[in-house]
Amino acid sequence: MSRNVRVASTDAADLAALPQQAQDFRRRARIVDAAVREVAEHGYGQVTVASIAERAGVSRRTFYTTFSSKQDALIWAYDAAAAYAMPQILHALRAERDWARGTAAALATYLAILDCDHAWALACLRDIPAAGERARVARDAVRAPLLAALQERIAAQPASVVGVDTVVAAVDAIAVDGLRHRPEQPLWERRRELTSFALAPFADGEPTVAADAAAISKLPDSGQIEALVAEGPEGRADLELLVRAAIARRDGPTLWEVVVRLQRRSAAGGSPAGDDLAAEALDALGDAWFFGLPIAEPDGAAGASGISETDTLYLRYIAAHPDSSGEQIRRGLALGHLSQVNRTLQRLEGHGVVAREPGHGRANAWRLTAAGVAALRMPSRA
Repeated sequence: MSRNVRVASTDAADLAALPQQAQDFRRRARIVDAAVREVAEHGYGQVTVASIAERAGVSRRTFYTTFSSKQDALIWAYDAAAAYAMPQILHALRAERDWARGTAAALATYLAILDCDHAWALACLRDIPAAGERARVARDAVRAPLLAALQERIAAQPASVVGVDTVVAAVDAIAVDGLRHRPEQPLWERRRELTSFALAPFADGEPTVAADAAAISKLPDSGQIEALVAEGPEGRADLELLVRAAIARRDGPTLWEVVVRLQRRSAAGGSPAGDDLAAEALDALGDAWFFGLPIAEPDGAAGASGISETDTLYLRYIAAHPDSSGEQIRRGLALGHLSQVNRTLQRLEGHGVVAREPGHGRANAWRLTAAGVAALRMPSRA
C-alpha cells in the first residue's frame, strides 16, 4: 500500500488537461487517502467529514458528491486495500503444497503488505469494526475466501478447538498492538513469532516453519510505460497487453500513468494511436484501486496551482480581519473545533501563504503573506 513511490509526479497543467474520469479517480483517491490517515491518527469516532475534506483539499460539497459518508469512504479504502492485497496472499498460500509452509508464506506476505503503509494498515484493521455494521459486513465478505482457503489447507490436520477465524483475528490484534505502540518496528520483523503463534493450534507438535521473504507483486515500472508510449505504433502491442493486464488487476496506478503519459504525448502532437487504449484505461479507473498514485499535491501546489475552497475561506477571512487569533477565525467561519482550525493554519503556514506573530496578551495573530495575497487571485481547486 505504498504511497507516492512509483508514479512520476503530475504537474498542475497535466492534471487540468486530463479527462474528467481521470480527475474524478484522483479526487476519489485523495479523499479516501485523507479519510484513512485521519482515522489512523484520531480514531474513527473522532473524525468528521469536515476534517477529511480539509485534509484532502476539497470542499464538503465535493466530498458528498463522491461519498455519502465517512463510513462509505472507509469501506472504499478497505475494499481498495483488499483488491491489492488479497490476490497476493491467496497466491502465496496456494503456491506451497505443504499446508504449514503455505500458511507461513501467506502470513509473511500479509505482514509485508501491512508494512507498506502503517496508516492504511491501522485504519483497516482497527477501525473498520468501529465503522458500523455495513463496514463489518464488507470486511467479512472480503475475508471469506481467505478463511475458506485456510480452512481447506488445515482440514487434514488434527482437530483444534481454535477456529481459523479466531487465529486470524488474534494475528490482526497483535498487528494492531504493534502498529499503535511500536509504529517504528516493521511487522515483518515479527514474522517468525507470528508464524509460530498462527500454526500452533494446528501443528500437533510439528516444528515451526520459518517464513521466507515475501515477494510483493511488482507493478509495471514508470520507465517501462514511458518507453512503450514513446515508441508510438511500434510499442502498441506491448502497451495494449500492459493496459489489459492492469484492467484485469484493477491496477489504478498503472492505468492512471498510461492515461497521463498518453495525454502528454497527444498534447505534444504525438500519434493518436493510443487514444482507444486511453479510453479503455479511463473506463476502468472507476473500479480500480490506487496504491502508488501520487495523491499528495505536487510541490508548491498551494501557491502556484490554486488552493482548496476551504483554504480560500481561511485566506479571505484573514485578509479581511488581519491579526485574528485561531479562535476568532473559528468563530468567524462558524467552524466546530479549534484543533481543526489550528491544523489548517499550520498547514497554510507551511505553504507560506499565512504567517503568525505573538499576539498582545492572547494567542498567535495571523496575517496573509505576499504569497497568500497572490493565492487569493488564483482559482481554487475542487
